[in-house]
Amino acid sequence: MSLGQKIGRLRQERGLTLQEVSEGSGLTPSFLSRLERDKVNISVANLRKLAQFFSVQMTHFFEGEDNQQVGQMMRTSERIRLSLDEAPVQVFALLPPNSDLEARLIEARPGSGQQSFSSRGSQMVLVLEGVLNFTLGDEEYALNTGDTLFYRDDVPNSWVNTGTTIAHVLTISVLSGREDR
Repeated sequence: MSLGQKIGRLRQERGLTLQEVSEGSGLTPSFLSRLERDKVNISVANLRKLAQFFSVQMTHFFEGEDNQQVGQMMRTSERIRLSLDEAPVQVFALLPPNSDLEARLIEARPGSGQQSFSSRGSQMVLVLEGVLNFTLGDEEYALNTGDTLFYRDDVPNSWVNTGTTIAHVLTISVLSGREDR
């Protein structure tokens, strides 16, 4: 896979538009489009801007898929933030892209929460620390530290941190029917 294709794939995996990457990296949308189609080359300085925007090491763009080790480790400092810096709910990816699993660490301030509706597959929620009120359709669950909830991710769901401290939550999704595979 070419450098441009890797950049394009990373952008698409994150659900970002060329305009959003442009605004975050300082590179023009037209340049990014040509880069993804391998029509232009990129300087080290501009590649560094993209690496910083995507929160990856520059070597990420050069790692070959054929020579990967059996195991892949992601250090705390390498976690990809999937939320805005000042958002009340911080979400971090815990696994590399293109996995059959999606694992996220969520840090939620008291009173904050999220709503979701998708049909990605099945999901497990483990409250590492804190208290959550979790709603699945018409059902409500009070989750405390150490509690686990498992459900099919094809019903509307939402949760809120009802505690007085930051809640730390691990979510793991088994992805079904990935279209990009």
